Amino acid sequence: MAELRLNPVTRRWIVTGKRTVMPDVLEETGACPFCPGNERLTPKAIMETRDPSGAWTTRVFHDRAPIFQIETPLDPRGEGMYDLMNTLGAHEIIVDTPQHAVSMAALPEEQLARVIEVCRDRILDLKRDRRFRYVSLFKDQRDITPAWLAHSHSQILATAVLPQIMQVEFRWCQEHYAQKERCLFCDMVEQELHQDKRVVDQSLDFIALCPFASRSAYEVWILPLRHCSSFENDMAESARVRALTSFFKGCLQRVENISKALHIVVHTEPNLQARGWQADFWQTIANDFHWHIEINPEIGEERRVLGSEGFYFNPIPAEEAALVLRALSPGAEPPPAE
Repeated sequence: MAELRLNPVTRRWIVTGKRTVMPDVLEETGACPFCPGNERLTPKAIMETRDPSGAWTTRVFHDRAPIFQIETPLDPRGEGMYDLMNTLGAHEIIVDTPQHAVSMAALPEEQLARVIEVCRDRILDLKRDRRFRYVSLFKDQRDITPAWLAHSHSQILATAVLPQIMQVEFRWCQEHYAQKERCLFCDMVEQELHQDKRVVDQSLDFIALCPFASRSAYEVWILPLRHCSSFENDMAESARVRALTSFFKGCLQRVENISKALHIVVHTEPNLQARGWQADFWQTIANDFHWHIEINPEIGEERRVLGSEGFYFNPIPAEEAALVLRALSPGAEPPPAE
């Protein structure tokens, strides 16, 4: 059985051990379990949306071999100086569309809006469980092939610990706010709008930019212009969902002209109602943090990390990447290689 182990040097939690295939999963080779008609090959749906004819449009179920499991007791314990615990949490799959081998950027806006609403609702539901400190929403999109993994789907992880990258973001947002009483991301957006060197696109509600210290070529962040620390709460209004849907689709189309292989992740506030937080630890979170979406395209076999030191190597500065992406209207052909 898998377990969480804490690296005492980096303070990063690592999942180690084998993932167990759940007993409610059927095996059948050659069939995509995400396609309509193959529902027997997936666990029972947690949530479904349906069209007027009754056909499902999105489905949510637990992963066939979940990394984190709701039924697992946390059981934090020590082994000498080391800390470990069970993988309490949730691991869910969201099938974005009944269509096979269609990228997220190619989804009709109505369908993409459904996906955003389902993601919002699942995060809100999982945060009702006070054992979970954070809910991660992400998507690994590979090149479109006939393989079942090419059936567009997203993933949600609910965990009893904070992912290390979110610990870092929350810490420095708190530090920035403590010094200046301003949101770090709001300051970033203001500067990017003023300089207009790394802005890819902008609407009345959202901005897309290549971050100043981009980790990879053509990395794009999408941020709401209106300050809000919570993706799921910001998407409570249908008008906000529609606004994000249109803007997000356009950004995806631009990036897919560079690469259809993408890693997409939503960074939102932690579960403020979770047990075990220190008193007033998140006192300024509503003011100091700003939810956002990060899109990282994968380009060729380029090595992105130098050695074991964790330095990212990006051969294309954010300013150059933004110029290329800005020139690529959604759906346009990429520029010829020099």
